[in-house]
Amino acid sequence: MSGNELSVVLPASYDLGSVLTNTNAAMYGVNVGGTVKFNHLAGVMRFKFKNVPAGTDRFTITLDKKINGTFTADLTETFPVLETEAASSASEKTITLNFDALSKTSDISLYVPLPTGTYTSLALNLYAGSKSVWTYSNTVTNTINRKTLKLMPAVSMGGSIGGEIEGGDGNGGSSGTVSTDLSASGTANSYIVSEAGSYKFTPTKGNSSESVGSIASAEVLWETFGTDVTPNVGDLVKNVKYENGVIYFETPSAYKEGNAVIAAKDASGKILWSWHIWLTDQPEGQIYYNNAGTMMDRNLGATSATPGDVGALGLLYQWGRKDPFLGSSSISKSVEAKSTITWPSSVWTSLSNGTIAYATANPTTFIGENGDWYYTGSSSTDNTRWTTSASNKSIYDPCPSGWRLPDGEGYGVWSQALGSRNAFGDYPYDSTNAGMNFFGKFGSASTIWYPASGYRHGNVGSLDHVCSFGFYWSASPSTYYACSLYFSDNGDVYPSYSDYRASGRSVRCLQVID
Repeated sequence: MSGNELSVVLPASYDLGSVLTNTNAAMYGVNVGGTVKFNHLAGVMRFKFKNVPAGTDRFTITLDKKINGTFTADLTETFPVLETEAASSASEKTITLNFDALSKTSDISLYVPLPTGTYTSLALNLYAGSKSVWTYSNTVTNTINRKTLKLMPAVSMGGSIGGEIEGGDGNGGSSGTVSTDLSASGTANSYIVSEAGSYKFTPTKGNSSESVGSIASAEVLWETFGTDVTPNVGDLVKNVKYENGVIYFETPSAYKEGNAVIAAKDASGKILWSWHIWLTDQPEGQIYYNNAGTMMDRNLGATSATPGDVGALGLLYQWGRKDPFLGSSSISKSVEAKSTITWPSSVWTSLSNGTIAYATANPTTFIGENGDWYYTGSSSTDNTRWTTSASNKSIYDPCPSGWRLPDGEGYGVWSQALGSRNAFGDYPYDSTNAGMNFFGKFGSASTIWYPASGYRHGNVGSLDHVCSFGFYWSASPSTYYACSLYFSDNGDVYPSYSDYRASGRSVRCLQVID
């Protein structure tokens, strides 16, 4: 120790004998009034192996920076740490754990003390004498924090030397895969997944960086194909978990299209926030006339943009709520799509359950009212649930990153594209495919398909008028109502229609222009 600088040597190897649970974590002690108080200087990474073959007696870990040798800590800091740095030689990047040879196939856990910092590669090896038992390497990011035990995914060895190689990626994945970060380009309440794989996202409130609270667990709330086929649990999303500030999940290897919702819960089981996982091919943008903007080619939650396809109906939303409700499983009648759960009965809005807090904690409960589900007890109401006064996306906007709810009224996307907010009639309704093609009206794309996906009644949430009406929310309030696009099977089109906020309507997202 020199002044306020403490030097600590982290060994290049540890001889554990038969005790494999010793973390050997680096600490320092301070004498406070005759009592020595210890503080952690580094972190620990745990590796859990199943069915490790008999004879295995050595483990090595190699990272891309210095992990053994002499490190210094500044004791003037409130919580001093040993920070990683560039290695001066390859030998400084490896730590070896030696232990008594296993007498039989066993499950073991190994703990490796590491200096704090972020590492971008990982190589692991298990040996029986000079013979390799298992090896794994990948380019993957892992961050080690002070006083933190980083739990790596469990690895199954298969029970034979030289057997199949399997490993975790340190990112919550399995079998050597890297979890794709869905929130890398921006956080949101909805994430699009277009192929099978392992995924992760940072759990924040919508498009903000605001924490949702103290997360204890994460789980799938429901899954649906959007059809009359009931999915099995895990058909769309599986292996959901929360670890080190990130939510991880996987799809089955046989990728299927549909929708799911993942929720984060606190220790008491209360839902803190939930996110829509939209399993579909990547939506395309369609440019609307008069610089109105670029709109998605499909409804939010739709797995298709093809006229007449039930997959084009998508999901339904109460105005200002981020979480979806099921649409129809038919284009010709109002029959709710099947899902993995029995949905709870609707509740009538009140001071206790007509709130943002209640809606957030109960994302599958429809909040009924003849007007607005949001309860104020007076004539005032919250008009910024889906947008700010500057038409910016709010934290409750249900659209994916890079998209938002469009504006309504005279300046809204539909009115602007048409050049007028006035209603018109006798527009050709496609009764065969149950909807309208706004080619030549909204834009020049050959198919701008809006299905007549019906709606959910605001009072009880029942599904109705599929094949007869199409309602599409905007983010814009209109006195005590909200603006929407509305059309009917008799050919009437209203680009700026005032609608009850408690109703469940379709959503079509507008591309965000930076």
